[in-house]
Amino acid sequence: MNGILRAVLAAVLLFSVVHAARALDVAATIDKAEAQLAAGDSDGALQAADEAVMAAPQNPEALHCRFCVYVARAQDEDALADINRAIELAGQNAKYLAARAELRLARREYDAATKDLDAAVGADDAYAPAYRLLARVKLCQERPRAAIEDVSRAIRLDPDDASAYLVRGDAFDAIREREKARADYVKATELDPKSTAAWYKLGRLDFLRTNAYERAIQSLDKAIALDPKAAPAYVLRARAKLAVGGATQRASALEDLAAAIQLDPEAADAYFVRAGASRASEDYAGAVADLRKALALDPKNRQCRALWNEIYSKDSARLIDEAEKLLNDGKFDEAAARVHKALEIDPRSGAFHQALRIIEAQRQEGGK
Repeated sequence: MNGILRAVLAAVLLFSVVHAARALDVAATIDKAEAQLAAGDSDGALQAADEAVMAAPQNPEALHCRFCVYVARAQDEDALADINRAIELAGQNAKYLAARAELRLARREYDAATKDLDAAVGADDAYAPAYRLLARVKLCQERPRAAIEDVSRAIRLDPDDASAYLVRGDAFDAIREREKARADYVKATELDPKSTAAWYKLGRLDFLRTNAYERAIQSLDKAIALDPKAAPAYVLRARAKLAVGGATQRASALEDLAAAIQLDPEAADAYFVRAGASRASEDYAGAVADLRKALALDPKNRQCRALWNEIYSKDSARLIDEAEKLLNDGKFDEAAARVHKALEIDPRSGAFHQALRIIEAQRQEGGK
């Protein structure tokens, strides 16, 4: 009997050791997947996450790991299948419910996201990310004051979460409390100096809200240094440089816009900003070409259409008026140059071509 008992105990011990070793292997594989995902290697991360799930198909953390990889790869349906299974296995788990809510938020499924987050708070009312995500949902629903209440609770629970300060900064910005918004963005940069989003938002606020262009450029320098592929940061920095003015800043701004377009050829705002810069230097051919691209990418863009109308109506009319005054003063070359500028705007304009013929005729008549 004692021998049988010892054998059973030995078998149980062996099972425990093997199980513990397997759990360690799964945990290590999950860590590997997370590290590869953080490094931008989604293929490697997916391979490691698959291995973790195959080794422990009933492990919700392995499923959550693969869910995160699928989200990064924009494989939403696969991601949902994994997180649904993780919730099934773990029950009302705040972390997994919040993870599913964040995906639903990205898909603009606000009611479903809210339901998950309410359940997450019900499972753990001290889980700060759930309140931060609730605030993001409310911001999307244009309820910034309610968002401030939720995210402030998240900050009280976790004062070191930089992303929570970004959300509250957005909410303060939405209700035009600019100084509070700026304070939260600054706090986010202090907590996470490597946050591209924090530096970008700070730069954007300084540029758009307080007209502190030099300060905006400094923040955007840091955002771009952290993420050299962040096309919107180049566009915004270009706008700030153009606002500062001067030939050096203008040349640097054009370099930023070229970089933005190279990174994202469908960045309509980059073409729009460059069109404005070209117009300011009377490069109307460049301005019109960029506006055509911007409107092809974003036909409903009101700013583009407004600039288009300004150039085609006001600028062309001004150029012809200037040409007429120069012609009356007998300055034929200068008058023709102004009409040629108008032709950059509308090369097919019969009126502009007629104006050139009139200038040439009067030049010849004056030479007799």
